[in-house]
Amino acid sequence: MKISVIIPVFNGERYICQAIESVFRQAEHDPALVLEIIVVDNNSTDGTESVVRAAFGSRLQLIQEDVQGLPSARNAGLKVATAPFVAFLDADDIWLPEKLSRQAAVLKQDPGMHMVFSHCVEFSDPPEMYSFRSESRAAVIGSAMLTRREVFDIAGPFPDFRSGEFIAWYGWAQALGFRTFVVPEVLFHRRVHAHNMTRDRDKVADYPRAMQWLMAKRRTLVPKNA
Repeated sequence: MKISVIIPVFNGERYICQAIESVFRQAEHDPALVLEIIVVDNNSTDGTESVVRAAFGSRLQLIQEDVQGLPSARNAGLKVATAPFVAFLDADDIWLPEKLSRQAAVLKQDPGMHMVFSHCVEFSDPPEMYSFRSESRAAVIGSAMLTRREVFDIAGPFPDFRSGEFIAWYGWAQALGFRTFVVPEVLFHRRVHAHNMTRDRDKVADYPRAMQWLMAKRRTLVPKNA
C-alpha cells in the first residue's frame, strides 16, 4: 500500500526529527508499506529546514508554505501528494511502529471504509511540567487518521481556520456519508508542551467560525422541498 504522509511543521526543530523517524519505522515494521513523506515547513523562523535537510536529505520531500496556519500547511501537502491513501502527523506527535499497518489492514479488509483513526495517550514535555491525560482515548484528530485520497477529492481541502478546521472538515466528510472506524489501540503519542495550539487563546477563538462553516456546508445537503 502506498501512503502519502504529510507532516506540517512550524518552528519545530526540537521535535520534527523524532516525528519523522516514527514515520520511517512504519515501513520497517511492515515492508509492504510504500511511504511518500512530505514535510511542509509553514514559514518557520527557527532551524527547522536545516535540521530536516541535514537529518533526512532526499529521503523525503520538503516543501515551503508561506501562508501561515495548520490547514494551509496540510493542504499544501495534499496538493503534491500522489498516493491513494493519506495520513497526517503533527510535528510534535509520535507514531508507534505499527500505526499505519494496523489502519491499512482495516481499509484493505473493508473497501467501503474511508477513514481510520486510533486511540492515543498524552505525555508531558518536559516530564511532569504539564497536565496530560495518560489514559487511552479515542482520537479523531489529524495525527490519528489514515484516509483514502478520494475523501479529499470529494469533500475538498481543510477550511482555513486557525482552530477547529479538522473537526469542521471531518463533520462535513461524515455528512457526505464517508464511513469511519477507530482502531481500539494506542497507536500514537501526543506531546503536551508550552506551544500546543490549544494554549493560544487567539487561535482557539476560531472554533465558532469553523462550526458555522460546517453548518453552512450541511445546509447545502438539505433538499429544497424538505
